[in-house]
Amino acid sequence: MDCKTAEKLIPDFIRGRMETRTAKDFLEHVKKCPSCKEELSIQFLVTVGMERLEDGEAFNLNKELAERIAVAEGHVRIRQRLQWGLYYFEAFAVLAAILVMTTLVF
Repeated sequence: MDCKTAEKLIPDFIRGRMETRTAKDFLEHVKKCPSCKEELSIQFLVTVGMERLEDGEAFNLNKELAERIAVAEGHVRIRQRLQWGLYYFEAFAVLAAILVMTTLVF
């Protein structure tokens, strides 16, 4: 992922509207790119900070951003594991079907 694409995706990340594959690529890029990480921090501080000020809540936005990134990374890992589990299940089902068909033929 390049910086231009990552910067366009920042609002989706902040709002929690990002698909697993996109989130994975986005998070990997932000970890490696100081410029994009800074842009994410700025947009997060402005967007979420304004919401918190309107609500009158106390907040630590740097900590909250770090927590959101950690949660998003956890969700990506879980979804990837589920996807691999589905692949294994499908492979097992195909093998079982082949076994049943070869048993019926002979």
